[in-house]
Amino acid sequence: MYYCNDCKKEFTKSIKKFETHGLSSPPYEAFYLCPFCSSTNYREIEIKYCRCCGARLKNQQAEYCSDKCKITLEKLRREEYKKHKQLLESPLIKLIKEVEAYNKLHSTKYSYGQYVALIKPRIKGDKK
Repeated sequence: MYYCNDCKKEFTKSIKKFETHGLSSPPYEAFYLCPFCSSTNYREIEIKYCRCCGARLKNQQAEYCSDKCKITLEKLRREEYKKHKQLLESPLIKLIKEVEAYNKLHSTKYSYGQYVALIKPRIKGDKK
């Protein structure tokens, strides 16, 4: 995003104008101008957006447009962390970790299905 110091407007893309200096073929001199007032007196500005709702932030705001957005995003993060933790504690994930540990210990490359079909019944039988 750009800000023109002359007309005080913001724009996303400058216009490109060529000056030929009387030459009939390139190279020509290229100028990048403000699309509103054709000035070269503009600068690039950094625009920040709210991490929760995507609203454009004012200069003094850091990450959120309001306390409500901050609280909402923190709540969503806590819920995602809780879901992730529950996923890691699921029986399927535990079995996949067991397969990886078995493969590492025995230098094998069994897939989940191979492990369940070939190895897991023997392990259960050994424990009885």
